Amino acid sequence: MTTSYSNQVAPRSRPAFEKILIGPVMILGEMVTGGHYMEVLRLGKQMTVGRQMAPSYLKLHRNLVSETGFVGAFYRGFMPWGLLQCAKGVPVLFVQNESMYQLQARAGWSQNTAEKTSGFLGGAAQAVFVTPMQKIKVTVVACDKMNAMSPFQASQSIVQQHGLTSLYDGVIPMVMRRSLDWGIRFSVSNEVKNWVVRRKQASGLSTDLKLHELIFCGLIGGACSASTHPIDNIITNSMKPLPPGESRDMISVIRRMYTESGARAFTRGWDIKVLDNAYHMAWMYGVGTVVYDYMRKAMKDI
Repeated sequence: MTTSYSNQVAPRSRPAFEKILIGPVMILGEMVTGGHYMEVLRLGKQMTVGRQMAPSYLKLHRNLVSETGFVGAFYRGFMPWGLLQCAKGVPVLFVQNESMYQLQARAGWSQNTAEKTSGFLGGAAQAVFVTPMQKIKVTVVACDKMNAMSPFQASQSIVQQHGLTSLYDGVIPMVMRRSLDWGIRFSVSNEVKNWVVRRKQASGLSTDLKLHELIFCGLIGGACSASTHPIDNIITNSMKPLPPGESRDMISVIRRMYTESGARAFTRGWDIKVLDNAYHMAWMYGVGTVVYDYMRKAMKDI
């Protein structure tokens, strides 16, 4: 039996397995060049309790540096939990690319619609994959003792205190947030890309986008995805260390956040989240696209 394809996408010989490698490599590049530390500072803001103003980023930075020095602060929680989180790039780009292809080839969707929808699916896949690592990372950032433990000891401590299922604390808001986040990232980046292409066409230029143009598209898409930040705050507060017996379901966490800190609890760290998401998507959508195209061309030449 032959597979029929719509006229919107050409048949292919195999899935884009290169995306499985490109995702983690792009995240590693983003994290070691500042992305990880932006997340550490954001987590420090998000875990603040009370209706008063959260500590400034400068104060958080100074506190972290005073504890472990600049390098220790810059990579706090990076080894191994931040490094392991590079694995979150494994599902997102591959699932996004594969679902986009299948929606075009089998469902007959347009490239524009398929690319936007596939972002939501890639984000949901990433959420299930990354929740346990994010849980451990939040705990490590929040607790000096955990930060000094080995990976096995940290994992064992969390499981012993809260049970194995605690590794999936916050998974429901995580799926909501990641699917919305990546859906917005790809949707907005795609719209910006289309706008850039139309301008180039009107000027009689080649519609092939250069690296800086793809990075620009990613920056805008990433910045817009920070609109999901209130959900991210709920996730962090559901994962952070709490007294024994405290409920961690989404409704209980939302109520506790509002009782303790008011509406401010849902917006803390929003400003640095815009920068973090924009920088992250510049790597994933901009650099990642160029690397993927290079790898595909190189493999054809073999």
